[in-house]
Order: sequence, then structure tokens, then C-alpha cells
Amino acid sequence: MNKLKNFVNEHPVITVIALILLSTVLTEIRFEDKLTDLMDFQSASYLVGIIEQGGVSILVVILLGKLGLLEAAGFTNPSRWKQVWLIWPILLYSVLNGGTSPFDGTLTLDTGKPLLIALFILLYLSVGFIEEIVFRGAALSILLKKWGGSRKQIYWVVVLSNVAFGGLHLINLIMGRRTLLSTGAQVLYGTFFGVFFAACLLRNKSIWPVIFGHALFDLCGNFSDITVGSQTFDQVMDLTWQNALVTTLITLPLLVYGLVLLRKVEPITPTLSLEE
Repeated sequence: MNKLKNFVNEHPVITVIALILLSTVLTEIRFEDKLTDLMDFQSASYLVGIIEQGGVSILVVILLGKLGLLEAAGFTNPSRWKQVWLIWPILLYSVLNGGTSPFDGTLTLDTGKPLLIALFILLYLSVGFIEEIVFRGAALSILLKKWGGSRKQIYWVVVLSNVAFGGLHLINLIMGRRTLLSTGAQVLYGTFFGVFFAACLLRNKSIWPVIFGHALFDLCGNFSDITVGSQTFDQVMDLTWQNALVTTLITLPLLVYGLVLLRKVEPITPTLSLEE
């Protein structure tokens, strides 16, 4: 284990790249066809996502524990949480992302499929877990251990690591889940959200608000997949130029807000404690 710790300390960028690539590969293994004798394809797809994303999240948490980085990654006691309220914008963006649609008559959830709804909720919880644990928990803590001694370094680590987070969404284009324009917009707003979430983690001293905030936003944006007569699941996501531009401009304030929050983040100590 000492050899692993030394490697991580000496080669943080290589470690983070390897962790991201491995996590991506492990969560892109498709075997839902093997489960269609037990459930419909949509439910099977959700279950596969839950298993893979949940499993990888657990493995990354174990790795963080072995490296002594759990607290640095935001897995702290509630008594140490600070300014959790700073994550409030995610509630507004979740509403804008369709959070009221099942209740205002816009969409009608298919309550006749309770298993599908339960799997839907668990899927987006697992998305929040894996993306926040890998990028804001593991990647951020590993990089800040090396380059967190000044506010300038913290800014660079947060911005560059989340440019990588946004860029990773290109996998949706490669896998045929989104068009080029839709993917480009997702890369941009994914970067904005990533900076916001990273700033909240560092200010809140906890990863839990960003995990559940991330899950809530994604869940609200995909209610149409579990509505009566829905045909949106597994369709290629597309946007018009106008929608892509509006989406980018609407989410840009999250980037600005995140950068403002970072102004009060204290430089990380050599032990990478999140204590003030």
C-alpha cells in the first residue's frame, strides 16, 4: 500500500487519468440483453447502470480509504459540515430542468410501473454517486494534495479537472447517445456544473450535498423516460442551435458562482485536511 501511496503522490495526473478511464470503461459494459428474460429492456438498462455505477463508486471509496483521503474527498462527520446552504442554486436548476413536470400536468408518470420508477430513481442516485466520487472526491483530493498550497493553484486544479469532467461527456457522442451539437452543449454545461460542485464541496466540507444535488438535477431532467406511453428512452438526444445556446447561457452563472465561492477556500495543508 505504501508503494501505491507513493505512486499517487508522485504521479497524481497519471493516477487521475487512469482512475477516470478505468471507471468509464467499467460503467460502459452493456449486458442488459442478458436480463430481458426477467424484465423489460428499459428496466434492465437501469439495473445494469445501478450495478456498475454503484459498484465502481464503492471501489473508489475503498481506494480513497486505503490512500487516507476519505476526509479530503468530503466523507466527513456532519458536525464538520460548513455552509451547506451554498448549494442552493441546484434546487433552482433542478426545477428548470423539469422538476415540476410530473406535478403541473406537463408529464404523467407511469405509476403502473413501480419497479421501473424505483430503478429510475436508483439509477440517477448512482450517477450522482459515481460522478461526484470520481471527479470531485477522488480526482480533486488527489490533485489538491499535490497542488493545493495556494488559492491560485486551487483555482487551476478545480477548473482544469472539471474541463476534463465536461470533456468526458464526449463518450455520449462516441456511444451514439447524443448528436454532436447536443454533446458540445453538454461538455460546456458539464464543466460549469463541475466547477460549481467542486466549490461547494470545498466550502461545505462534505461531498454529500453535491452527490444528492447532482442526482436531483439529472433525475428531474429525465422524467419523460418514465411517463405514460413514453418513447424517449434510448433515443439519440439532439438540440437545436437555439436550445444549445440558451442551455449554455442559462448554466453559465454556475461557473461564475463557483469561481466566487472558491475565493474563500483556504489553501490545502500538506495533510489535505478539509478543516478550516
